[in-house]
Amino acid sequence: MTAQIRLQAITQSDLVILHQFESDLIASKMAEFTPREWPDFVEHWQHNIFHKPDTIALGVKLESQLVGSVLSWRNPSDALTSNGRLIGYWIDRAYWGQGIASKALGMLLPQLPKEPLFAYIADHNTRSQNIVKRYGFASANLTKAQKQALPENLGLYCKAV
Repeated sequence: MTAQIRLQAITQSDLVILHQFESDLIASKMAEFTPREWPDFVEHWQHNIFHKPDTIALGVKLESQLVGSVLSWRNPSDALTSNGRLIGYWIDRAYWGQGIASKALGMLLPQLPKEPLFAYIADHNTRSQNIVKRYGFASANLTKAQKQALPENLGLYCKAV
């Protein structure tokens, strides 16, 4: 990929495009994620992302076009990941297979505090599994409580400090 990829803070005006990405049923199935309706999507971003000072949410821009997002946040209610941060990313399906997710994650990781990192990834999403493994994440076992709370086909990946 020779085009310029950069990360930039997500703004309110980006939410319309990010919602379109999340609403793509093929992408949602790949992520093992149920898309939110617009009001729920906006509320989630307002409450869980924009108003959480320790949440990092960056838009992934290809040249000047928003093509995805990378995020990192804490989930204190998740016993297995409460000692670190979760990471996640979402790339518009039209840009899959171009190395954008890998490049964006590589740009995000140095910005994060030095603490354990975690990512939940669908078992069938081998591309995302390979991306996080490239950056030092390894598969971890889920606790019984987590298995009950999550869809069966999610795996947990972790990266120690």
